[in-house]
Amino acid sequence: MARFLNSKEAYGIIAQLLHGCVAALVFTQIVLGLYAANLPVSMARLQWLSHHKSLGLTILVLVLVRFVWRRIDAPPPLPHTMARWEHRAAHAMHHALYLVPVLAMFAGWLYASAAGLTVNWFGLMLIPDLIDKNTELAPLLKELHHVLVGLLVLLLAGHIGAALRHALVLRDNVVKRMLPWWRRGR
Repeated sequence: MARFLNSKEAYGIIAQLLHGCVAALVFTQIVLGLYAANLPVSMARLQWLSHHKSLGLTILVLVLVRFVWRRIDAPPPLPHTMARWEHRAAHAMHHALYLVPVLAMFAGWLYASAAGLTVNWFGLMLIPDLIDKNTELAPLLKELHHVLVGLLVLLLAGHIGAALRHALVLRDNVVKRMLPWWRRGR
């Protein structure tokens, strides 16, 4: 039976769901952003970019919820068999995986505001601009958004690489702790 809260051995179902939802949405967002950016200027491109912005706002909220949840329900400790540098690297990676997506989404929102591009959430509500229209600042904010997304992709590659190392090379329970079907005590 799935546990709602984290234990010393594994993540609870709430942390697992938040992790899985954010991961799936971030990968979708990256693909959607690349697809929309490569379309010719058209109504279709504007619609895809509108979906991109809506999804970005959704991810922003979920990342913040996940951050708060992590503070409420502490994650299981890392194995003592991991070296000290690995503990530090894992903690730094997790902090970066909370910070960089938030920064990337705010940079995108700031860019949209500066470019005069309306942001709405799936057509249901208008989202206020963060700054006034500023055509001189818009290209800088767009570039910042792109750099932060590139950094996020690198972080995700490192995170996935570390997970694969734990699963396939070290064969420890680090990755299994996040899987809902893994039974503790095996």
